[in-house]
Amino acid sequence: MKQLLILPYFVLFFSIVQAQKLTEIKGFAPDYVGKEVNLSEIQDFLSFRTERIASAIVKSDSTFSLVFNMESTKKMLLSSDNNKSYIYIEPGNTYFVSLPKSDKYSEYNPNGNFVELTFYDLPKTDINYKILELNRWTDEFVATYYTRNNASSQYFVARLDTFKTAAEKYYKSDTLNDYFNYYRKFSIAKLDDLRFLGNRNRIEKYDFFIRHTPVRIQNEMYMDYVNHFYSKLMHSIDTKTNNGVYLGIVKSSPTAVYNALSNEYTLQSNYKLRELVMIQMLSELYYEKDYPQTNILSILDSVSNYGLFPETRLVAKNISFRLTELSPGSKAPDLHLLSNGNMIELNTTENKYHYLIFTDPKGLENEKQLMLLKNTYDKYKNYVNFLMITKESNTTPEEFAKIKNEYPWEVLRIADENNIFKNYKVNTFPYYVLIDPFGYIVQAPALGPTVRGSNGTIDQTFFMIERAMTKQKE
Repeated sequence: MKQLLILPYFVLFFSIVQAQKLTEIKGFAPDYVGKEVNLSEIQDFLSFRTERIASAIVKSDSTFSLVFNMESTKKMLLSSDNNKSYIYIEPGNTYFVSLPKSDKYSEYNPNGNFVELTFYDLPKTDINYKILELNRWTDEFVATYYTRNNASSQYFVARLDTFKTAAEKYYKSDTLNDYFNYYRKFSIAKLDDLRFLGNRNRIEKYDFFIRHTPVRIQNEMYMDYVNHFYSKLMHSIDTKTNNGVYLGIVKSSPTAVYNALSNEYTLQSNYKLRELVMIQMLSELYYEKDYPQTNILSILDSVSNYGLFPETRLVAKNISFRLTELSPGSKAPDLHLLSNGNMIELNTTENKYHYLIFTDPKGLENEKQLMLLKNTYDKYKNYVNFLMITKESNTTPEEFAKIKNEYPWEVLRIADENNIFKNYKVNTFPYYVLIDPFGYIVQAPALGPTVRGSNGTIDQTFFMIERAMTKQKE
């Protein structure tokens, strides 16, 4: 009897193990020795929110290895030290890659610079090879035949038909990988979005490409096509549907919004697609002044808990997170830090802005920017409260004691696992956040003391703050 009871659980466990295949990335990263390399899964291609699934430290011989379980093919993000690259992963495969650092001429990006991953011994059957090949083929076709002179001619139409036929014939036998089938189908579908004589109208595109295709929130080419197809939907639907959606938002009713969208032909038959498009539309309306943001967040919260499908519940949760994460005007995450027995909070200094400086004080670029900030502090310390935060792993207690004496503002050394780094989305150093006197986000990431692109420096922002607060006092 005991054997009969145990057997179903053994079969279930064995089935789960078989579904998940052990996958490995073996890497070479000479510019990241001693640093952490992370592999993150993109949860959906509407919010683009990621979740780390594996990490490793680059060894002294410049190598690293990431071993993890996979159930299906996915596009993932490989990152280290503010540099990142996309990679497609198939379950059970082993990848040999080289992760370079960003080009010295690349513009600094606080959210990370993209670098080009190098593959070794990549077989032609691998999805990375197939996608690179398809992208190159598509780009060459568009560059060759889609020109100002022939885009509206029968010549281009004929060449496009020939290209589609050739692509379908070439990949006809390649039907095993569902991810690549979607990628291929919607790469070609995007060509129909080009403006040329005889292209399909919106209804024809829906019927041909979307209507009978299951929703795949983790396939970027499918989601890219759907996101574009339904972009700004509120401004293109008929008046009756528009009014129904608006009233649903005013009532904070996801059911009312969902039912109103059933009047749209392209959302009548596919319920999962309708709920997904509803989430996308709400995320767009969130920034329009005619729609109450609190109501939209309430609807998304309801869908994230009680949505019709697991996929849409996940997307609703992620979009709600994106809309409120450190965006200008949103409430800053709580800040309760202990320093020399004193509790440091955002409201400890009244009538001042707060400039959070997350830094690795021993890093060359970090040190350079900190020195520049000394002059900035002297000019604006009466209007802005500076708070510098570093991880314990960045300095020893002795090193920190010396560093603390170098700067005129409050300097804190915080445990690496402290939630402040997660709450403020600190993935690289230096990283700045500007908060107003009432605890609301002004900039995240905020500007630093050096010019990055066309945005200027934080000095200019502080000058405007000083002028505004001076006028307010007068």
